Amino acid sequence: MLTIVVDAMGGDNAPACVVEGTIEALRESGNRFEILLIGQEDKVTPLLQQQDISDLNLRFMHAPEVVTMEDIPAIAVKTKQESSLVKGLKLCKAKEADAYVSAGNTGAQMAASLFVLGRLPGVLRPTIYAYFPRIGEGLTNIVDVGANVDCKPENLVQFAEMLTIYQRYAAQIETPTVGLLNIGEEEGKGPEFLKQTYRMLQEAAREQKINFIGNIEGHDILSGKATIVVCDGLVGNTILKFGESIPHFLGSLFKPSLEKLVLSGQLDKNAAALAGKAFKEIFEPFDVEKFGGVPFLGVDGISIVGHGRSSSRAIKNMIYMAEHMIEKRVNEHIAEVLS
Repeated sequence: MLTIVVDAMGGDNAPACVVEGTIEALRESGNRFEILLIGQEDKVTPLLQQQDISDLNLRFMHAPEVVTMEDIPAIAVKTKQESSLVKGLKLCKAKEADAYVSAGNTGAQMAASLFVLGRLPGVLRPTIYAYFPRIGEGLTNIVDVGANVDCKPENLVQFAEMLTIYQRYAAQIETPTVGLLNIGEEEGKGPEFLKQTYRMLQEAAREQKINFIGNIEGHDILSGKATIVVCDGLVGNTILKFGESIPHFLGSLFKPSLEKLVLSGQLDKNAAALAGKAFKEIFEPFDVEKFGGVPFLGVDGISIVGHGRSSSRAIKNMIYMAEHMIEKRVNEHIAEVLS
C-alpha cells in the first residue's frame, strides 16, 4: 500500500483544513492508500480527536518545528531539521513513504526537496509548472512558474522535455506540443537568450524528444496553440499571478453591474441569478483547487506543492495528485530519457 506524507502545518489554513482534506481523501478513496500526517502534536492531535478516524489508514508523527511562509528557504532547511517539511521528505528519502504533500512555503519545499531527495539522473534543475485553461478541451501547462528565475537556454529545453514526459504519461496527451513564449512568432525574435533557446528546442525536436512548434505570444496561451508554454520563472510566475487575479477582478466588476440592472428594473432577480450562475461556470476552468497541487519535476522523489490558500478540497486533490504521480511512474520515465 502506498504511503503519502501530508504536512499538517503547511498553508494559511493549516492545520484544520489539512486534517479535514486528509480525512476526506481517505474516506472518498476507500482507504486505498495510507496517510502519515506530520506536524505539531499539540495543534494536530485535538483536531484528530474530534473525528472518528478508527477505520482510516491514518497515522500521525510529531514534528516540533514549522517552516513558515516568512522563512528564508535555504536557511530554514538547514536550521529546522525537526520541521514537518524536512522530516517528511526524509521519510521519502529513506523509502518509508512514497510521496510528500504540502501547501506550505514553495521556495523552502523546493530547497528541501533538492537537499533531501536530490535530483533525478541527468536533471540540471528541477522545475514547477502551472495549469491554464484553453479554448476547447484540455489544459495548457506553463513552465517554469517561479522555481527558477535565472534560467539558461539548456534549462528551458530540459523543462520542456520533462513536461512533455509528464503530459504524455500522466496527462494522457499523446502528442504534447511545445511553444516558446516570446515577443513575436518569427524565429529571430527576442533577446539572444531566447534565440539560443529556440535553436536548442529545434535540436531537441530533431532528436524527437519534444514536438516544438516555434515561438508563441501571450495571446496564444489561452487559445491552446501549444500544450506546453516555456518561459523563465520570472515571466511564468508573473503570468500565473495575473491569471489568478482575473476571476476576482472581473467578478468585482460584474456583481455591481448586475445589481444595478436589477435595481433599475432592467433585469429581474431570476434572470440575475441565472447570469450569476453562468458567470461562475465561465471561470470554473481557472479553479486551481481541482488539481490541488503540482509536482516538482526533476527531483528524485514525489514532492507535491499546493497554493498557500489551499482549502480542504485542494489538500484532498493534492493527495490524489501524489498517488497519480506514483502510479504513472513519471520520475522513472524522466530519468530514463534524461540520463
